[in-house]
Amino acid sequence: MKRILISTVLIISMLFPVLAQEKEQKLKELEQLEQQTENIAAPDTVVAAADDTLAVIKEETEEIAVVVSEGDDDTSTVKIGEIVTVEDTGDETVIRIGKKGVRIFEDGENTEIDFEDEDFGEESDPGRPGKSFDGHLGGIEIGYNNYSSGTWLNNDVPMEGYLDLNTAKSTSFNIVSPSVSLGFTRHFGLVTALGINFNNYRFDGNNSIAVDGEGIVTPYFPAEPVRYEKSKLATVYGVLPVMLEVQIPVSHGSTINLGAGVIGAVKLGSHTKVVYYNDGKQKDKNHDDFSLNVLRYGVTARAGYEMVQVYGTCYLSPMFEKGKGPELYPFEIGIALTIND
Repeated sequence: MKRILISTVLIISMLFPVLAQEKEQKLKELEQLEQQTENIAAPDTVVAAADDTLAVIKEETEEIAVVVSEGDDDTSTVKIGEIVTVEDTGDETVIRIGKKGVRIFEDGENTEIDFEDEDFGEESDPGRPGKSFDGHLGGIEIGYNNYSSGTWLNNDVPMEGYLDLNTAKSTSFNIVSPSVSLGFTRHFGLVTALGINFNNYRFDGNNSIAVDGEGIVTPYFPAEPVRYEKSKLATVYGVLPVMLEVQIPVSHGSTINLGAGVIGAVKLGSHTKVVYYNDGKQKDKNHDDFSLNVLRYGVTARAGYEMVQVYGTCYLSPMFEKGKGPELYPFEIGIALTIND
């Protein structure tokens, strides 16, 4: 590769007179002057230089040094003056011209080219881990939520009938901050973010829930002849997912993204809401903690293309405090639209 770079530099140096046609007249005058004074160097002449300098190109009174060097990590570098730099690490070739740059790298059987602007030098530092990894996590998430009875965890207490849900109307909505990414490679890294999780558990029966004096969750039924048009338990949690993400390049720089990890949550609020008709439409809200676990943890995963993801989250800690309600384990599935891509 070093021979190719040296050959390229020599070709560039030979082309300098063509690129300087607008100064042709001045060069002729300079040649005449140099012939008269018998100077040893002609305009645009390549002369020898010391150390790792391949050549010095003289144009009028300016000298442009072409420096070829090789680092301890087998990185070959060619510098043309103070503006042009060509760097080859074996896995990628970086060409910088001022604050502009081009990165050419091999990714499996594919060759990819990236064009960068002013921050190119910082992003292309070979010593920086995950130099351009950006995870897919921040944005909005819309889905459905439910809970399992926990029988698969050898739970002997069946789910109470008053907690049966209308699955089609039990929804979740999440707002997630722009993610923080730590890349191990260009297409693999760790990603995390902070979010707010809104869950609506829509009850299927003519009931709501309440807690007695000991904090035990119990059913609440309206007095006859009231029928609830809507009855739900709403919860708000702050969430912190931490995931490993792998990105599979497909075409034109796009990727298929796969991620999995853990998630923690802390309760911010909860309430029940019922809607019914009794001398007109009535709405009642009851703000309480309903013996919900303040902290919970689980696993989360997602897969998608570019900014569109399908996600799922399952909590491994029970929904209610131990002994205060049925042993239920919340989960949700939905679609995520990332805004940090």
